[in-house]
Amino acid sequence: MKLSAQINQELPFVIYKKPNSGRLHIWQQTTSGLYTDEDLKTPGFYFTPFSTDQNPSVVFPEIHKKEQDFLIREFETGQKNQIHPVVTDQILADMHQEKVAKAIALIKQGNLDKMIVSRKQRLDFDAFFSFDALLRLMQHYDESFVYMWHHPKIGTWIGATPELLVSIAHDKLQTMALAGTLPVQKGEPVIWSAKEINEQQIVTDYIARKLSDFSDRVNVGIPQTVYQGKLAHIKTMLTAVVQPKNMVKIIKQLHPTPAVCGLPTGLAKKYIAEIESYNRKYYTGFLGIISKEQADLYVNLRSMEVHADHLDLYVGGGIVLDSVPEKEWQETCIKSHVLLSIL
Repeated sequence: MKLSAQINQELPFVIYKKPNSGRLHIWQQTTSGLYTDEDLKTPGFYFTPFSTDQNPSVVFPEIHKKEQDFLIREFETGQKNQIHPVVTDQILADMHQEKVAKAIALIKQGNLDKMIVSRKQRLDFDAFFSFDALLRLMQHYDESFVYMWHHPKIGTWIGATPELLVSIAHDKLQTMALAGTLPVQKGEPVIWSAKEINEQQIVTDYIARKLSDFSDRVNVGIPQTVYQGKLAHIKTMLTAVVQPKNMVKIIKQLHPTPAVCGLPTGLAKKYIAEIESYNRKYYTGFLGIISKEQADLYVNLRSMEVHADHLDLYVGGGIVLDSVPEKEWQETCIKSHVLLSIL
């Protein structure tokens, strides 16, 4: 069965699978309208940018949806993408390393504890089959939230993110601190450096602090190594008991986390705009479902925007005091290569 046959591509839709699930969900909007909601009050599927200053927070309202549910194995792949080889341009490498060096200088001045520096990489193609690419990602990234989101007035995005922003079901909350990246085979032992452990601890402490504003019952788990494809990360799970009436406030407090922005958040966001000098759009935003007293949201990492003749692939890394610009450049190359090797 072909996945594309289940979709009316003239209408907005999202196709997704949750982590460790063999099921594929399709949420098709029944109207062509562009609905936005920065206040997160409309029940529906949200696709929210890193910053609403430049891009709208789009919602597919629950009242305008057609929903389908399938097993991933019901669909077949076979079409071959023809993506041009990635050219590791020294000019691009130098530009990214210069931006990382600026971030390190700010941290040394005592202005920041951490800052994320990202970049956008253009990949031309002769042929790209979005639905086929999506199925390949779903098959390879079992532990991730994998999606394809499309609105004719905004564009098409595909991604495979390992990071849960927050899951809230009535008074039960779950979230994670995810940071640190090393290229490894799944199951291979990982020795984390002080830099990566510190980077992840900054995120954990920040989230625990934010949750303590809404709960006196916050539990911080034990850091563990998790795998996404050929990459390893450090993950700490956090849980809390919260009041459902605070759900939207909690979401807005958690986004953006230091894992995608930096710390202090406001200052890091200001410097990101100055140093990166490009619009992240929906990369490092969040996506997922918000209903009356429940939310299931994921950070938009490992993502790309699909155009008529090229892909825009977004990658980045966390910069702390002992970061090394050349290694940070290499980390972004590894992240992009891992994704492209599957496509």
